[in-house]
Amino acid sequence: MYCLQCGAEAGQHLSWCDDYTPAPIYRHTKARNSDPETSHAAAASVTQETLTQTQTLVLQTLQTHGPMTDEQLCMRIADDQQQPVSVSGVRTRRSELAAAGRVVDTGTRVPTRTGRQAIVWGLA
Repeated sequence: MYCLQCGAEAGQHLSWCDDYTPAPIYRHTKARNSDPETSHAAAASVTQETLTQTQTLVLQTLQTHGPMTDEQLCMRIADDQQQPVSVSGVRTRRSELAAAGRVVDTGTRVPTRTGRQAIVWGLA
């Protein structure tokens, strides 16, 4: 059973579960063929040397806490940093890491706090 507020398993609520509601999370989609060349190049250019601060946070969070959904990832980063984070920014950085092969779909789906199914992401 998952908490509909924070997405955590029952009994494992995050410290700010009752006080913080993230912005809506949109399902990850890969770049379309019609997307500009720069979008595809940006994902391909992600290397250890060019990781942004948020990309590094995403990788560290997955390494420390294990696979999770975008929603859980955003909440965990916010909890670890003790400040709200840009949900859109975290999702975009995780998407770039997935396109670069650093983060993968684990094949598992879990409900978000709104009850919709979400991909569980893990390290490659």
